[in-house]
Amino acid sequence: MTDWNVLAQGALEAVHSARMEIFAVMSGAYAVEYKKDHSPVTDADVASQAALLTKLQSIDPLVPVVSEEMADGAYEGRSRWPRLWMIDPLDGTKEFVRGNGEFTINVALIEEHRPVIGIIDWPVGDITYLAIYGQGAYRIERGVTTRLYGSQFSPTVKVIISRSHRQSELEWVRRCDLDIESVDYVGSALKFCRIAEARNDIYPRLTPNMEWDSAAGHILVAEAGGQVVDFHGQPLSYNKADLHNNGFVVVGDWNTWSRYFSAHDVFNR
Repeated sequence: MTDWNVLAQGALEAVHSARMEIFAVMSGAYAVEYKKDHSPVTDADVASQAALLTKLQSIDPLVPVVSEEMADGAYEGRSRWPRLWMIDPLDGTKEFVRGNGEFTINVALIEEHRPVIGIIDWPVGDITYLAIYGQGAYRIERGVTTRLYGSQFSPTVKVIISRSHRQSELEWVRRCDLDIESVDYVGSALKFCRIAEARNDIYPRLTPNMEWDSAAGHILVAEAGGQVVDFHGQPLSYNKADLHNNGFVVVGDWNTWSRYFSAHDVFNR
């Protein structure tokens, strides 16, 4: 196996360990606290992160980790890292607290400012999504592995957006001269998964977010034939000095979507 395959196998074991920790927290009472930005953090976030750190560092202790629940470190140091893990131990904490099951564990390996491994684990659905650069995107469900391909382009689209962001994203889609067939509201990184498995066509995110929110989903979509681009039409970059993304658009079938965006001058409006 290649180095990436070995690391991916270790990361799969890490997310499954984290999943068990989350289930253990879910089985009893747990505390919910709020960070300075008023976003929630729970015992499950903490337990998942501890499990991920232990497992990932056992694979290769020389590969550092950047996480939502940790200080990201000064860029002067990060900029010299040849590779790093970027993790979100519990993406969709609001959904976790609400009890609707739409939360995930996200792990990505970053090299040269791009994700080369991505894993999104959906504990409640008992499904794990995996992508390795140049090797495709896959859904692993109850021991069955299925390769994923994004949907073919159509100007009539099935939109997916966050439960927390609605009208502005739909207005943006309409400004792209696209007809909306349906709209799904889904929490966490599951939105990337639904683009990768052709259940939806486009996912716009207009508000700022963090690199660990998109990294694993980015490579999953890209390996399924799609892309995650900023509002200049360029693929997102990772391990930047500022770890924020200023919004993005996720689509399947990037070859045709890119031509459509260019022909309609979408990113210069």
